[in-house]
Amino acid sequence: MAILPFWVYAALHLYFAAAALAQATTTSTSPSTTTSATPSCTASPIATICDYPSPGSEFAVASDGRASCWNYCNAHQPCDFVIFVAGNPNTGTGTCWLYPGKTFDAKAGSTDCRNPSMFVYGKPECAGGTPTSSGDCAATASPSAIAEVCGYPTPGDCFYGCYASGSASNCLSLCAKADSCSYAVFNPRTESLSPHSSGTCWVYPNGTYNAQSATPCKGKPEQYVYNNVCPKPSSSSSSSSSAPSSPATSPAGTGVAGAAGSQQTGGQQNANSNSAPGSFLPYSSFAIGMTVLIWHGLR
Repeated sequence: MAILPFWVYAALHLYFAAAALAQATTTSTSPSTTTSATPSCTASPIATICDYPSPGSEFAVASDGRASCWNYCNAHQPCDFVIFVAGNPNTGTGTCWLYPGKTFDAKAGSTDCRNPSMFVYGKPECAGGTPTSSGDCAATASPSAIAEVCGYPTPGDCFYGCYASGSASNCLSLCAKADSCSYAVFNPRTESLSPHSSGTCWVYPNGTYNAQSATPCKGKPEQYVYNNVCPKPSSSSSSSSSAPSSPATSPAGTGVAGAAGSQQTGGQQNANSNSAPGSFLPYSSFAIGMTVLIWHGLR
């Protein structure tokens, strides 16, 4: 039985220690994800009423309190006032009513009741400000339609030009981020047909809006047309800010256009970043050197 010198045992110890360190580095390396904190909002009370016209189901959400209602209003612009409808007095929960693009009409409210349960607040003021999408130009926050029509045809290639969209603002943002977009048409798919509700977004890569291609509306407008007034992103950021290439698969948008494509891309990036390529070369070189030294020691 051969007796190995002490330095061979030391080399073996260092070898396995380096292997364990490299494995730990490989499995723990992952890109850091930063999330913005929920803004802390306050709002001034306007009135306490008994009744007010409902905004519709798409703009009424359950809320765990008035502060949550203010935060929700701040996150869903435009929102100039909000109504918190008290529910359970023990928990403070209720329903939050939003009226995008509208102002409070005191004459439409009623105060003829013993216990008013609707609390009207003005536009919230938030410490974190109003959230915006990264890379969006200012015009996407409050888009101005050049036409409100019905029956306008889809783009020539709807497979790559039609997306689910959370609102007209989101639609214009998709247009601005697309590789090529001259104008866009937002189609709300809710009962109110509001441009602030969810729907589908049609992106037209070239040409101009043709009013003669639309048909007269028999009721409310069903389509909102917007020119792309945002500057084209630089070539260095176009790959990360371009509109998703997957089409909308359902008429009612999810509010996050192309979310599936974004999640898939993010997952691939995470998988690649977890491989920790930087820790492989030093470990391999060290292993080769230790192997040579041990082989010489056993000769």
